Amino acid sequence: GAPLYISDYADNVVLRLPPGGTPATVAASGLTRPTGMALDPSGDLYIADTGNNRVVVVPADGGPQTVVPATGLSRPIGLALNAEGDLYIADSFNDRVVKIPADGSGQVTVPTTGLLHPNGLALDRAGSLFVADFVNDRVVKIPADGGPQTTVPFTGLSQPTGLAFDRRGDLFVSDSGNDRVVRLPADGGPQRTVPATGLNSPYGLAFDPAGSLYIADFNNDRVVKLPVRGGQRTLPAAGLSTPAGLAVPSGRDAY
Repeated sequence: GAPLYISDYADNVVLRLPPGGTPATVAASGLTRPTGMALDPSGDLYIADTGNNRVVVVPADGGPQTVVPATGLSRPIGLALNAEGDLYIADSFNDRVVKIPADGSGQVTVPTTGLLHPNGLALDRAGSLFVADFVNDRVVKIPADGGPQTTVPFTGLSQPTGLAFDRRGDLFVSDSGNDRVVRLPADGGPQRTVPATGLNSPYGLAFDPAGSLYIADFNNDRVVKLPVRGGQRTLPAAGLSTPAGLAVPSGRDAY
């Protein structure tokens, strides 16, 4: 199986939980209120260091931590990487999403309209960007081809946070104000509530390569796993204090 990375928001650390193992602290220094995360194909871990208004990278090879060359960030939260290695950052308090191209050409602002405290980000297989528009209680889609922004047809959302796609292309969102996770099928079928019990302000979401869903159950200080075959269990990561972000290598992970 794949390890799971958990941003432990109130404890200012990121943990790595190997399959069947015990959590270890990732060697990231100086974090304050870490939230969203993303992994590139080589295993480098990107962390939204929200309280410090920056994004840091912890290399998989153990090299020194670096800071992503982004300017003017204010409370960055969600992160997403596309296949080309371009990084998207939900620059929450600036009500925008910025893109840091992998080719070094410099930061650009993604053209969006009306965002208020954007939170989670996810990319579909076509490269379209999905944004949890927290204050506006909606999820918006910015097409990869530059077409107009649209609102994804979720109903009844309240303060959406984490976003993730499963292998079928179904879109999952943490409907944090309603203490639930909902799913919108790729085939246009009706919205469904994910069968997770006892959630309190769910935040980050991630899928592992086997298709299991992980939910950062923020106010319950735990991470919940929903295996493909059904059932629910709490992961053995004692001592969490408001876990916010999740990431899994080689899954379709998104925060």
